This record gives sequence, structure tokens and C-alpha cells, in this order.
Amino acid sequence: MVRYISDEDSEELTLQEPEIRAYLVLLSNGRVSHSFPLRGEVNLGRDRENSIVVSDQKVSRHHAKLSLAHNTFILQDEGSANGTYLNGVLIKQPTRLKDKDRIGIGDTDFLFTNSVVDPATVDQPVFFESKPVAAQSQLSSPLSVSIANKNTWFILGCMSLTILGLLVALAALLGMFVGRSQVGGWLIIYFMGFL
Repeated sequence: MVRYISDEDSEELTLQEPEIRAYLVLLSNGRVSHSFPLRGEVNLGRDRENSIVVSDQKVSRHHAKLSLAHNTFILQDEGSANGTYLNGVLIKQPTRLKDKDRIGIGDTDFLFTNSVVDPATVDQPVFFESKPVAAQSQLSSPLSVSIANKNTWFILGCMSLTILGLLVALAALLGMFVGRSQVGGWLIIYFMGFL
């Protein structure tokens, strides 16, 4: 459960209240659950003193902070036990957020957006697919699939070389046991031909 704490519950903007700069959208099973307007510094964590209270046992009492800087927000981990993730990557230092960045704290996922007036439209699949190609390289899933494919081919290559080496060693042993017979010699020549 996530709860947003604001100074006023009214929807009207006052002279002292800054305008909404962005939204932090709570995702539940890939769907929008709640959206939180971001006007200034926002603290996330389990403690009730935070701006956004996240009741998740893997979230620290004071887990992360969003700060407004130069018309964008900076995400900073506040020394949490389980870390703060941005697009699936653990962050170690304050990091500038971009539109459609995913923030993970504990088992809770948020989407940062500064281009959506109505956060309910985030549910649309087109919203996620319209990410620029340069930014997609930061996502963990396409990169991990590419790495997994390369690792699979590397492992298969190593296994085939190992099997080939074992066959050559077997042929050499068989040649020693057979002695001067033609079978041992032909086996060695046959397996050496593969190298």
C-alpha cells in the first residue's frame, strides 16, 4: 500500500504552492494504481514522515528522495538496505530522471513522467512503446536477452571444443593400447583431421 501525504487536500493551487512539474505513477502488475503529483522535494519510504509512504517490508524507513533541479527531478537513494533501481539498474549516486523512467524500491515500482497531463493514460501500451531508441538501450530486458544469447553461444562453443578434445585424447589412448595396429593409426589420423 502506498499513501501520499500532502499539506492540503484541495485541488486548487495557491500562490505559495508550486505548479505540478511531473508525476510519480505507482504501477501494480504493470497497470496504473495511483499517481502522485510532484511539485518539489519528495521523500519515499516506510516511515510516516515521508511524502509518499510505501508499506513494503523491502523498503527502508527513509528509502529515496526526489529533488527538483533545473526543471527536472533528481533521484537519490538515502542509504536504503535494498537499494533504489532506475530502469532495472541499481543507482549509486544522484541520477537525473527522464520521462518514462521506471523507479524500483523494494517490490514497488513507480513510473516517472513529466509529459502526461492525465497519468491514467499511462495504462495504454503505446505510452511504453513510444520510448526513443537511444533510451531503450538502457532497459534491462533487451540488453539481457542479447547478453544471454551471446553467453549461450559461448557456452556451446566451449562445450563442443571440450568434447572434441576428449575425443582426440580417447583416440590417442586407443592408439597406444592398440599399438602398431592399423586401427589405432587410422583413428588418430581421423580425429586429427577435424582439428
